[in-house]
Amino acid sequence: MNYTPKLIAHRGASMVAPENTLPAFAQAWKEGADGVECDVRLTADCQVVCIHDADTQRVAGKSMLVESQSYESLSQLDVGSWKGAAFKGARIPLLSELMAAMLPGKKLYIELKGGEALLTPLFDVIDAAQVDLKQIRLIAFDEETVRTLKKLRPDLKVFWLIDVTSNWLGRSKLKLGDVLDTLIDVNADGLGLRCHSGINREMVKSILEADLEINIWTVDTAVDARRYATFGVTSISTNCPAKMLEALRV
Repeated sequence: MNYTPKLIAHRGASMVAPENTLPAFAQAWKEGADGVECDVRLTADCQVVCIHDADTQRVAGKSMLVESQSYESLSQLDVGSWKGAAFKGARIPLLSELMAAMLPGKKLYIELKGGEALLTPLFDVIDAAQVDLKQIRLIAFDEETVRTLKKLRPDLKVFWLIDVTSNWLGRSKLKLGDVLDTLIDVNADGLGLRCHSGINREMVKSILEADLEINIWTVDTAVDARRYATFGVTSISTNCPAKMLEALRV
């Protein structure tokens, strides 16, 4: 293809390895991903950890509320066995561990799963890491969170996330003009859109012409990957970077 968007491994190469774990992030680099995406939450002792759900039940088979537990307690959980015996013993990683494993030039998309209490510890981790700030994208669904992030850290790029099935092309009928107005109002650097058949070339063109980046998630079929590549999107997030890379080579 003439244009290949950046491939961001969604929660790591989570089709193969247990999501949001160091094996998943390592697999993403092995598969040739241009970056990885992770979800972060704050523990009871103010540690920033990589996990999507507020509760550990789905990935650990044991129900523990992340925000109510110390990192020491959470680190005892096996969050790999559910994906396969090869991943038995994988644990919930600290964001700092992921950042220590980052490769030069690769992107890191960090989705915030928490309120303002998460911000200072998150910034501390980012600032302590040996990672160029240009590699980082903070992403969030909440408009005010995006606004606050840009106000506190204008040196970091921040994306506003929209699940188009619920709040763009769905019942609320949020229009493209409204989306662009909001992006400008909250001083966002980009937009993350959930993969949806209603996203068209004109929408993408308008966003790119506003000097904003655009990421589509989660793209796991060759048809979708090629479609968004022809639109010129900045990046696509996928659970299977090797598969999408092969599709885009055709």
